[in-house]
Amino acid sequence: MQMLRDENALLKTRNLQVSSRLARFQQAFRVLIDIEQKTELISAQPDVSKLFSQLLQLVLHTCNCENGSMIMLDDEELELEFVEVMGISRDALLNHRISADTGIVGNVIKTGQAVLVENVHSSRKWSSSIDEYLDFHTASLMCVPLKIDKKIIGAIEVVNKSGDIPFDDNDLNVIRVAACYVGQALQRAEQLILTGEN
Repeated sequence: MQMLRDENALLKTRNLQVSSRLARFQQAFRVLIDIEQKTELISAQPDVSKLFSQLLQLVLHTCNCENGSMIMLDDEELELEFVEVMGISRDALLNHRISADTGIVGNVIKTGQAVLVENVHSSRKWSSSIDEYLDFHTASLMCVPLKIDKKIIGAIEVVNKSGDIPFDDNDLNVIRVAACYVGQALQRAEQLILTGEN
C-alpha cells in the first residue's frame, strides 16, 4: 500500500512539472506571436528606440526575466552600445558603451553563438566590469546574437531569471527564436528608413 501511495505522489509531482512546463511553452508561444506581429506591423519611419523597447519587453516576458539589454555593435568605433535596457539598472546602463571584445556578450557577437551561463563566476569569458560599474550582482545569463540577414549587428542579453530559477535550454531556444524575429523587425525598420516608404 505504501508503494502505491509513493507512486501516486511521484505521479502527481511529475504531472505538476509537466503542467508547469506546458504553461511556460504556451506563454512563450503567445509572446513569440506578439513579436512576429510587431515585425509585420512596423509602420513607415518607425521610432527605432520605441521598437527596441517593445521588442525587449516581449523577449524578457518570454523568459520570465526582469533584467536585460539590447546591445548594438558599432563597427567603426569597435564598441558595443546598450541601446535599450530593462530592469533596475536602466538609467545607468542605457547608452553606455564598452569595448566590442568585452565579456560574454563580446564573445557572442564575435562567434555568432548563443550561450546560456548558469553561473557567470565560473565562466572565464565573463567580465565583471558592468557589475562593478552598476553595483549589480549577475548570477546567470543568456546571450544571443542579433542578425540582419547573416550579419551580426548586436546581441540580446537577459540576466538573472525571476524567482531564483535557473535558465534552461528551453529558455535559450525561446530567446533564439525571439532574436530571429527581432532581427527581422530591425531589418524591416532599416529598409523603411532607407527607402522613406510611406
